[in-house]
Amino acid sequence: MKLAIISVTNKGAFLAERLANALGRPVDVYAKAGRNPQGIPQVYDCLRDLVDKVFHQYDGLIFIMATGIVVRVLAPHIHDKRFDPAVVVVDEAGEHAISLLSGHIGGANDLARLVANAIGARPVITTATDVSNLPAADILAVKLDLTIEPFDQLKHINAAIVNGKQVAFFIDQTLANASHYIHLAAEMGVVLRNMGELVYTDKYDAAVVITDKELYMVKPHVYLRPATLAVGIGCRRGTTSAEILTALGDACRKIGRSMKSIAVIASSVVKQDEVGLLAAVQQLEVPYEFFTNEQLQQCIDKHRLETSRFVEEKIGVGNVCEPAALCGGQTQTLLLPKTVYPNVTVAIAEVKYRWWE
Repeated sequence: MKLAIISVTNKGAFLAERLANALGRPVDVYAKAGRNPQGIPQVYDCLRDLVDKVFHQYDGLIFIMATGIVVRVLAPHIHDKRFDPAVVVVDEAGEHAISLLSGHIGGANDLARLVANAIGARPVITTATDVSNLPAADILAVKLDLTIEPFDQLKHINAAIVNGKQVAFFIDQTLANASHYIHLAAEMGVVLRNMGELVYTDKYDAAVVITDKELYMVKPHVYLRPATLAVGIGCRRGTTSAEILTALGDACRKIGRSMKSIAVIASSVVKQDEVGLLAAVQQLEVPYEFFTNEQLQQCIDKHRLETSRFVEEKIGVGNVCEPAALCGGQTQTLLLPKTVYPNVTVAIAEVKYRWWE
């Protein structure tokens, strides 16, 4: 977690340096010009200008000043709890560490506890689930590195938890790493039920479900999506991102999986400058890999994949999407073989998990 500490007074600058030393990790410290008796090298003149510059450069920002000041300078930058950095405010006496922004997903609650422990302050946490000592869907998502879908339902699920509704947590035990999730959830005090129990709708009011599968559910719910899918793509020159995304959506539906579970998109190095493909990857916010034709050919030979003379003449290798999916997932399992769409071919493989590494 890349951190910055920002102070506005002489006393705050002393505390900032003390905190930086106590955290025992790399941290950037900023002090206001003229109020820097410690000689902190990173000096700023205007707090608002500094925040404009650094807001998205750090995972966590620790302000040593009044909370009201911080609220005012942050207001133009606050956008979405999935992307905003963690923000903690510390009074210059070092008595309180307040989790102000992105408490769960951004990690501000944990950061407030870390800061408080470092300087002997009291952590101030106001998120309802934490105050009530209840599990929250977004905390589970962060701890297990899962994607929340649909995100706009999260507030309703957490509200149901806080208001005493029966919110059950389920897991798809066919996931390759289901036992890993069950173990980590148990450490948080969350019991994950078998997803097969979803049919007993009289036993819960809302659900949190760990699965990469598309389900039909009547009760309020959110899915926590693991990154399980490696997608291989071949496309004609000039294919648009919209065409690629449409093909991907249909391909995932064919195998009953969520696009939110795409772990990587892979193709040939010949396509590494394809604007539409790069734009689609950016919109999905997933990693990408481009394999050499030699790597793809080795995979074709190993798995005896069918080839196309036309593709070989254009690309230099007779099959792109299937070997790219297998190489991207470091696996031997294709969930969806080569599927042809207008200007696009798609194959999907199941990612091989290696949690022990």
